[in-house]
Amino acid sequence: MAHIALGAPERAALLVLMRLGGTASNAELRDAAGLTLDGAPRRKAEDLGLIECTKVGRSFRHELTEKGWGWCVGELRAAPPPRAGSLGRALYAILPMIADHLDRADLGLADFVVPPAAPEPADLETQIRDAYAKAADAPGAWVLLTAVRPLLGDAHRDDVDAELRRMERLPDVFIAPEADQKTLTAADRDAAVRLGGTSKHLLAIEAR
Repeated sequence: MAHIALGAPERAALLVLMRLGGTASNAELRDAAGLTLDGAPRRKAEDLGLIECTKVGRSFRHELTEKGWGWCVGELRAAPPPRAGSLGRALYAILPMIADHLDRADLGLADFVVPPAAPEPADLETQIRDAYAKAADAPGAWVLLTAVRPLLGDAHRDDVDAELRRMERLPDVFIAPEADQKTLTAADRDAAVRLGGTSKHLLAIEAR
């Protein structure tokens, strides 16, 4: 299929829409590049199947279709539109560099411009188990909570203590006080969790 040649307003809007990950409202287009996709340019792009538009309140939200992404890929090697001006010609001189990079890296355009979704944060039990596994020499080995707490990132102390109290009831989790209290440092005592009125300093988690 031949590449669809669009006018400057449609080209600009679709390229900015691509830059924003393939979906954006008119407000987001305006904030990013000082333009919107409305009126005849919007209807033209929609009629050509390059975008899908949803009315949100009094404005539109636009999303590139698969055909629209294909148009953007083709535009990376397209000639500048008539009367593009020096800035427009400079842009179209740079776009092939992006196409060459994608070819070398074996990437699709969407993979290049759409950031990967952030992973869901692990629940606190998983974080504690992972921290223990890093600190312990082997599953079931006793580890001071002093070694575990720094591996829990920004987890709040109260939340960690509450989770440790819950986990102690699990069959594979053991929390105990240090038998030789003289070996404890001030940091070890501070890292202890209070369970049943007793300060407990050591954690052991058996292999599942």
